[in-house]
Amino acid sequence: MTINHLREAYLGELYGINFFSTLLNGYEDRSHVDKLDALLRIEHITGKKLKAALEPLGVVCPQYDPKMEQKGIADANKWIHLPWNELIDTMVTWVAPYQQRYQELADSAQDHHELFKLVAEHENTIYKFLLAERFKLPKSIHILHSFILMHTIE
Repeated sequence: MTINHLREAYLGELYGINFFSTLLNGYEDRSHVDKLDALLRIEHITGKKLKAALEPLGVVCPQYDPKMEQKGIADANKWIHLPWNELIDTMVTWVAPYQQRYQELADSAQDHHELFKLVAEHENTIYKFLLAERFKLPKSIHILHSFILMHTIE
């Protein structure tokens, strides 16, 4: 595992920012705005922390990436019409491989362990939230708020 995995994760945050921004601004069922906003905040927080840690290591972390912007917007627009339950089911399937991949990378990281741990925690948080939503658990948004609080107080 290399620092390139962390750069990929950073670019993934740019993707996620565009994805969740598109959903937040265009999703018809406005009863989920708070959840979409929290998901977007998690993308921003993680991206900001990765950028701050990677740039001093000589890793270029652009503020904007047209490929990630286009992909995030395009993917969100493919799913924006789905009812909430179907959107959640789709996202569970979509996030699962990333959650597993970054947890494995964090578990085996020799260098930059804290950064890999951050990315794994980010993916784990989103995945746990999506599962809680899938099973209609009450107050699932608290999963997202816990991450936000933990990473904005530091």
